[in-house]
Amino acid sequence: MKMRKLFVVFLALASFSACQEAPKNNETTDPKVELAAITDVVHNFYKWYSSGIERIDYVDSKGKFSKLDMAKVAAYHAQMMKSGFLSQAFIDNDMAYLKKYEAIWAKDKENGNEFPLSGEDHNRVFCGQDNDPKDYISGTLKVDLIGTNQAKTTNGDSKLELVKENGKWLISKIYCF
Repeated sequence: MKMRKLFVVFLALASFSACQEAPKNNETTDPKVELAAITDVVHNFYKWYSSGIERIDYVDSKGKFSKLDMAKVAAYHAQMMKSGFLSQAFIDNDMAYLKKYEAIWAKDKENGNEFPLSGEDHNRVFCGQDNDPKDYISGTLKVDLIGTNQAKTTNGDSKLELVKENGKWLISKIYCF
């Protein structure tokens, strides 16, 4: 009788564990596939960006010093997110960058009507003024994978950080060097 009860308990446990879903891991771990996906995201983002996004002037220079027009900053960020190549972290990092320089404009009484503003004297995506988009759209990237969900790469004068969200690589930060 005891043996029968143990057998029933064993069957119940075996059935229960068999019914458990095995963890699904649809994420690729092949480094070559990951590097190709990262390269595609970076090149396609620069292709999208250089194709002529709407220029939104989000700086208000009407007063004694320039300040951000937050409604226009939001429109700019919404436009950037429509690319499908950026994470929310990119927007958060860009907003931190803009707020940092807005404080400098106020402190130093900088006005964009008089001279180029600190932090706004170059294109923050291409990290320059006269960079050739072709170099960013098709150039070779050196990619450093950091675990399975983060990567860093250099493209032209830009350094990029990427995150993998829901199986898709997205740019989380662009900074210039």
